Amino acid sequence: MTNPEKDDTGKQVNNFAKYTGMAFQMLATIGLFTFIGYKIDENQGQNRSIYAAMLGFLGVIVSLYVIVRSLTRNGNEK
Repeated sequence: MTNPEKDDTGKQVNNFAKYTGMAFQMLATIGLFTFIGYKIDENQGQNRSIYAAMLGFLGVIVSLYVIVRSLTRNGNEK
């Protein structure tokens, strides 16, 4: 027989790991896009960080799209 409390703990740990991984994935995506924008601004010699801001915002949009797609795909599998 299985212990229901132990199953709930395992599921909680699994969910924690999944959502923590998603947070780090978002952080990496946004950071990568912003870094690329920063390097473009640096090479252009601009005083304002226009590309860093635009690509950082694009990174937020892309990471949210990936997270929503991942959550809806996992919701359909249940």
